[in-house]
Amino acid sequence: MKDSANMTRFEKCLLLFLKLLLQIENGDCIVCFSKKSIYYTTKKLDEYGIKPAVIYGDLPPSTKLGQAAKFNDPEDPCNVLVATDAIGMGLNLNIRRIIFNSLARQTELIPNYQALQIAGRAGRYGTAYADGIATTMRKEDIGTLKEILAEPIQPIKAAGLAPTFDQIETFSFHLPQASFVRLLDMFMAVCSLSDHFFICTVQEMRALAEMIEPINLPLKVRYTFCVSPLNIDHKLTATAFVRMARRFSTGSPLTYDWLESVLQMNESPPKTFEQLAELERYYEVMEEYLWLSLRFPDMLPDEEIVRLKSKEIDQLIEEGVENLLLLMTDNPMQGKLGSIAAKEKQRRQTTKEMQEWERVQQEDAESRTKTLTNGINSASKRKGLRTLATSAVENSKGTETEEPNEEAKENEKFDAKIAGKKSE
Repeated sequence: MKDSANMTRFEKCLLLFLKLLLQIENGDCIVCFSKKSIYYTTKKLDEYGIKPAVIYGDLPPSTKLGQAAKFNDPEDPCNVLVATDAIGMGLNLNIRRIIFNSLARQTELIPNYQALQIAGRAGRYGTAYADGIATTMRKEDIGTLKEILAEPIQPIKAAGLAPTFDQIETFSFHLPQASFVRLLDMFMAVCSLSDHFFICTVQEMRALAEMIEPINLPLKVRYTFCVSPLNIDHKLTATAFVRMARRFSTGSPLTYDWLESVLQMNESPPKTFEQLAELERYYEVMEEYLWLSLRFPDMLPDEEIVRLKSKEIDQLIEEGVENLLLLMTDNPMQGKLGSIAAKEKQRRQTTKEMQEWERVQQEDAESRTKTLTNGINSASKRKGLRTLATSAVENSKGTETEEPNEEAKENEKFDAKIAGKKSE
């Protein structure tokens, strides 16, 4: 009976959500605080014949502007927007009504200043709507929204300061054997500030510094790498960051060809959410390259090529956002959006494909073994097979096997370390 009751409550919530979607009008913007909510809301809107524009933080700036232009264009059928709080960051949009899909971000209520910033996107001066409305998707959240917006705006009491290179260099002069991470810790421990300031960005700097701590870099270069605007929460961006630092330490230029070999990009239109997210990571790494190229133009000489390539990646991302519903249909993670059956079917299909692949590989290996063992006497069969197989591989390559260089060895160690953390 309990499961039946829970299902009934779920069905009631779902019906309420669908009823509210039917009341969506031109100029509405539904604000979500996760990609999952954006995908789900977009799918439900499409089921009722509404194709919205989509904006979220990981999208490149030009893709955001493209989606904003579609939403703002009165001739474009795309007249509803689904977005994260990224819409509050410098985009002028013809929004008549802000609809909060939720008032919580990661289980905590959004603060007053953020709610005001988002709600203030509706009815902005100079847009198509002189007056704006802020509301919530669920009726029971209206009271909470009113309370949040009614809270007095707290004055800014302190400003953030980050350690400058000159300050870190001074510490390094007095502590020549200290690592960069240790210098940051010492700086935090001894610095003294008035009540009008606080230390900021040090934790972000420290996270980057820990990743490249073993790499031999001049202090100024290390500091610059550690203040770069890169999100290292993903394996691809973290790996690229470390390899860029390691390449820099060898004195070899970071060319586009080298960067391409690191990323091993799949430059085709995305067919799944995972491929779309991967393209977003490619774009982040290219932005990092461009940021560093402004500071070290001699070591990162291919700024123009990388800029052109980043525009191509941007276009692929925009194409993926335009086809968001198609990605949702083909997405192997569709089960996470509510279909447990689809998820189980995908798991069984993946297992079946893996078993088939292993069977083909085994048959292929057995076939090659039979060919290689032709003419080898039974007394030295194992030893002869190994020698012959090695010889066959070397002859087919036509070159001698080279010892991996130090950079390659370090890259392999780092990849193994990242893989280990990911498995944990």
